[in-house]
Amino acid sequence: MSTIIMSNCWPLQGMTPAQKAVLISLADQANDDGYCWPSIKTISVRTCLSERAVQGAIRWLSEAGILRASERRGTSTVYQLTPAAYAPLQEMRPAASAPPPPQEMHPAPAASAPPPPQEVHPTPADAAPKPSMNHQLNHQGSKTPRQRAEPFARPDDVTVQTWADWLELRKAKRAPVTETVVEGARAEAQKAGMTLEAFLQVWCTRGSQGLQASWLKPGAMPGVAAGDSNKHAAAAAAIFDGVWNA
Repeated sequence: MSTIIMSNCWPLQGMTPAQKAVLISLADQANDDGYCWPSIKTISVRTCLSERAVQGAIRWLSEAGILRASERRGTSTVYQLTPAAYAPLQEMRPAASAPPPPQEMHPAPAASAPPPPQEVHPTPADAAPKPSMNHQLNHQGSKTPRQRAEPFARPDDVTVQTWADWLELRKAKRAPVTETVVEGARAEAQKAGMTLEAFLQVWCTRGSQGLQASWLKPGAMPGVAAGDSNKHAAAAAAIFDGVWNA
């Protein structure tokens, strides 16, 4: 594994968790020049993704300029990682020197124009509600509407893309995002020796409703059928090797 290639790939943003997992898996197997040649099946096993999802991620990485794929006759495809060539679209901002928008001009009223008609207020009907009823209606109308709870703010040590991916995962799982949940994730990340950013990226890649530090150790992956636990644990350990302390 080339630590230079890996360190250049980890900070890249603007991609889905599946695309990031495939990128990190290739970077883990690349040499110092960025070359590696694993099969689609090998990448699928390492990332816990379907072969179709792996192929889609490789196609996107190639179009984004992070990856170059060259097919060799009779053998597997050779991949070259070029993280320095990746340049996501920047947010467009208006130029500071742009002139302000023109103000709408309202014509002055003509001096000879007739005055506007006065609004006529109807007299109260004889069947108007009694004062006691008016007081009750005013009391009911003065109630303050219930304010909808605002979503939990993004921590400063988590990037916008990772936070958005994690919120989308929580929404899909119908799991709320509260201060307790975020602080719990931070505590588990500290147990695993990871930053909160890296911990949430692993969480998004797994696609689970929850994640604990102990689950990242080989042989401790919950929700996996018998016989598959070693495969999933080895995949997680291989993809994210070096992120947390053993």
